Amino acid sequence: MNDYMEYDVEAAPEASGEKTGNKILWWKKKTWSVVFSLLMVVLITLLGKRYGDYLGLTNMGMLYLLPVVFASARLGVTPSVIIALISVISFDIFFVPPMLKLTVNDIRYLITFVVFMVVAFTTGNIADHLRFRIKESLHRETRTRALYNLARGLSAVTDMDLLARQVVDHVSQTIATEVALYLPEKNGSLKIAAASKAFSDLVLGPNDLAAADWAFKNSQHSGVGTDAFPGAKGFYLPVQTEAKTLGVLGVKPTRQLFSAEQTDLLEALAGLAALAIGRLQLAAEAQAIKAMEESERLRTALFNSISHEMKTPLASILGAVSSLVDDEALYNEEQKSTLLLSIKQGALRMNRVVGNLLDMARLESGYIRLNTDWCDIQDIIGVTLRENRDILHEHQVKINIPENISLIRVDYGLIEQVLNNLLHNAVKYSPSGSEIEVSVREAPGELQVSIADQGPGVAASDEKRIFNKFYRFQSPGHVSGTGLGLSICRGIIEAHRGLIWAKNRPDGGLLVSFTLPVDNSSQLLEPIPRGE
Repeated sequence: MNDYMEYDVEAAPEASGEKTGNKILWWKKKTWSVVFSLLMVVLITLLGKRYGDYLGLTNMGMLYLLPVVFASARLGVTPSVIIALISVISFDIFFVPPMLKLTVNDIRYLITFVVFMVVAFTTGNIADHLRFRIKESLHRETRTRALYNLARGLSAVTDMDLLARQVVDHVSQTIATEVALYLPEKNGSLKIAAASKAFSDLVLGPNDLAAADWAFKNSQHSGVGTDAFPGAKGFYLPVQTEAKTLGVLGVKPTRQLFSAEQTDLLEALAGLAALAIGRLQLAAEAQAIKAMEESERLRTALFNSISHEMKTPLASILGAVSSLVDDEALYNEEQKSTLLLSIKQGALRMNRVVGNLLDMARLESGYIRLNTDWCDIQDIIGVTLRENRDILHEHQVKINIPENISLIRVDYGLIEQVLNNLLHNAVKYSPSGSEIEVSVREAPGELQVSIADQGPGVAASDEKRIFNKFYRFQSPGHVSGTGLGLSICRGIIEAHRGLIWAKNRPDGGLLVSFTLPVDNSSQLLEPIPRGE
């Protein structure tokens, strides 16, 4: 900010007390340079009076060039010409015959006088040119720095309100004046997103609001210094990309008009603001598209589940019920028991599918409420195995639980559901007659539960992906399911502040493990947002 104000003093001298101080300091430097040049002339004259006979007129003339060159380098053309004229007069009066007169006896001395003036004019021009180049370089450097600072400040912003505030603050500090940023609402009308002063003309002036609206609709400058709403207090320029106008930046000039250089800087700052606003809008649109894609995937999964996972058991149930109702006399007790068992299995399968879908909807709602209590993990495992004995009867179940295992404070029903889903997953992907091992291991501060099968396992790259929604890894045989079971397990375990993972066993099969905290009940009493 200070750099810009320093090099643009003339554009807005009243904008800051620091700028006034810089201007006073500049005049002091000029004054001292003039005084020092005149002192050099005086000292050279005194030196010539004392040692003139020894130095000679030629050397005295060369000495008088020193203040001329100094003045040219420090003061520019006009002051250096004046110092050169004073030097010529001093040299003529005190050293060139006739003494103490402006006339010269030898006309050749006029050439010396002309050389003095040419040196002063040429050196002054060169010095002015160099100063202009330095000032131009400072302008470019400050402009680049202002753009870089704004770009860096906006690069990590993810909130539109914070972005608007940063844009206004940065532009206000750079130009040292009042600034306001207007952004469109859903109905297309402009609103004040941020302003450096809440009650400035940019916010309250009717002409200014109309000028901002015109600049937004026409993608052109408006307000003071333009043909559109010249009576407005502010200068308004569109915040736009190549595709569309995203807002309007309003700036109140400290004088009647902004300089061309200031206008260019404002346009560059507005361009950076447009890129940042466009980035946030694209991110919001991408998030909305992602949500729509997730919704579409969920809808597809629901249709697939209804058409296959629910239609198959429903057809089995309807067939068995129809047989029992219509042809009851044709079946003996054993056949009736088989039909009833088919009905039960179909109903359980439908219940499991519907339960998974409902549980996933709960997780997607943003939080899950835990009904925690002190539980024995051995008791939860035992109940889960008994409830799934129908699907486990073709497998060998091995249980490895040490004695004196610690109690844990968890939601009994949800942990039972995790074990239920993992057991179903192990049964689906394991051959009949294979072994399924359920083991528990206690470590400092946590309890680890593992379920291992002897199935085909998964690819190493899929060990983490199997917990994603709708993911189903390949199996040699046809395996039913919606791909939600393991995703639900992850959501429940993470809600308990635990971890869940899977890895292939060295001797074949898949090992799925999860941890639960021990003595960590104080964190489980309130709803826990998913993903914390």
